[in-house]
Amino acid sequence: MRKTKVVATLGPASWNRDVIKRMLAEGVNGFRFNFSHADYTVFSRVARTIRELDGEGVHPIIGDLQGPVVRLGVFEPFPVKRGDKVYFVRAERSSGEKEIPIPDEAVFDALREGDEVLVESGRLAFRVVRREDGRAVAEALIDGVVKPRKTLAIRGKDLPLSPLTEKDVKDIEFAVGEKFDAIALSFVRHVEDIQRLREILYDLGAEETRIIAKIETRSAVENLDAILREADIVLVARGDLAIYYRLEEILGVQRRIVEAARRRGRPSIIATQLLESMIENPVPTRSEVVDVITAVEMGADALMLAGETAAGKYPIEAVMWLNRIIREAERGLDDYLDVEPENLYEKIAKGVVLLSNIVGGKIVAFSERGNTARRLSKFRPRSGAYVFTSNPRTARYMSLLHGIQPLIVEGVDRSAPDFFEKLLAVAVERGIAGIGDLVVFTAGRRRGATDVIRVEKVKPRV
Repeated sequence: MRKTKVVATLGPASWNRDVIKRMLAEGVNGFRFNFSHADYTVFSRVARTIRELDGEGVHPIIGDLQGPVVRLGVFEPFPVKRGDKVYFVRAERSSGEKEIPIPDEAVFDALREGDEVLVESGRLAFRVVRREDGRAVAEALIDGVVKPRKTLAIRGKDLPLSPLTEKDVKDIEFAVGEKFDAIALSFVRHVEDIQRLREILYDLGAEETRIIAKIETRSAVENLDAILREADIVLVARGDLAIYYRLEEILGVQRRIVEAARRRGRPSIIATQLLESMIENPVPTRSEVVDVITAVEMGADALMLAGETAAGKYPIEAVMWLNRIIREAERGLDDYLDVEPENLYEKIAKGVVLLSNIVGGKIVAFSERGNTARRLSKFRPRSGAYVFTSNPRTARYMSLLHGIQPLIVEGVDRSAPDFFEKLLAVAVERGIAGIGDLVVFTAGRRRGATDVIRVEKVKPRV
């Protein structure tokens, strides 16, 4: 069992039914839709295709909100060389030579002498040298061409913008209508941002939709503990973190987020430029392979491909390579971080994992809402765990948990006296356990609990 999960972003390179089918065959565990490039007609069609091809019904669909993206105004593109002077102005359109309009007043007002302005995700950079006559004079740090409507950020600054825009709310409504399993909230800064999204989901009758907090601002890192208490999943968005931290600091920040999530028992996803070169090439670079191995060794629950599968020339090959690297990285790994249980139910889950490791038994569990599965995943069972549920949405959530293999089963009453016998029969029927195998069962007799352990040796049916 591959324990670290794979999430693929779908886009023009992978809308095709055959490509999605190949991705499923190659082991993709979940799919992401990027609402920065939303086309509701296409998204709806592709989501239906996923559901049709997902025979087991366990592959989640994630809607990734754009958030408050700041863009430049309208002007004619012009080249700059390092040292050239340009002029940032508060306007929708430029009216002078080498003027770069910023339509958002709050963003323009945030510019200060010494600030580094990043355009188009850092492909261009400018240093503000002074403010004068209602404009900010800046010096180009990189050669390139400045183009209209490109993204803008100020290194190290959290801009005073709401994390949920009108567009985001419309996208949430669409995702809920299409029964997406999770919503990724961009540019989270405080726990209140997640609470606001949860309120919207509640008003839409979508309480079961999971919330993924994208950790991509300095404020989010500083408020990580509170965010982990409220979010269902966290995503390490390394691209935007580079706006707030030096490149050499990103690895340490990534490790801090993943380890904090593990201690809290929350799944973590690492994203951005995992196999970036495969957008153009069929084979990853050595440094990308090492990056993926490092992420696996840190203990991330899932790794997410973005442009590699959404817009790249080799979407299937990218999935195959990520799968291959993960399997090699996991070979011989035991545990990545010694974590302590936070409550009685986590103590029971840790006991199940330790017992399974000692006796060499397979873990078979039942989880109605995913709590038992999440607790088991926290303690990283050596051989993984097979977790049954009667709730398809829970199954899709569990597909993002490290080492958890979800299975949907119907007609099982966890309060019935023969509950475990029925689960064992299903496990044998599906080839999870065979004659002579030791099976460690766990489940919660009560909602939200993990409070039962039972060990059985599979015997021939009489």
